[in-house]
Amino acid sequence: MVNFTNAAATAKRLVEANGRSVALVRENRTADTPGEPWRGSSSTPATGTGGDPGTSVLACFVSDGGGLGREVRDAVGQLVTEFDQMCLVAATSAPGVDLERYDRLLDGGVSWKIVGRAQLKPSTTSVLWILALKR
Repeated sequence: MVNFTNAAATAKRLVEANGRSVALVRENRTADTPGEPWRGSSSTPATGTGGDPGTSVLACFVSDGGGLGREVRDAVGQLVTEFDQMCLVAATSAPGVDLERYDRLLDGGVSWKIVGRAQLKPSTTSVLWILALKR
């Protein structure tokens, strides 16, 4: 029988050995003007307004994700067809962090918008997150 816990440990070891520290940012969910919520929020993300100013994780950037890029492009029900960069995050590198909730990834001085994501999750064990990024 396949041991997915070992696969998750291997993914963590490889991503962390070849990756670098980035910050995941969740934009504020409370609008600056409550009467005009479509304008959104321009203030710095803060946990008090439903945002997250930055959760640090180790990520490994790959050119097109190899065959993993198709996982994001072909995702059912999504319109994600174009992205500039792929990023891998080991699921066990960020225990308790739900990568579905984040909007941006900060890599040094570069801000990437997360336009798509997929999770490699055989059985019930999450092994790897694949993030599609656009400038």
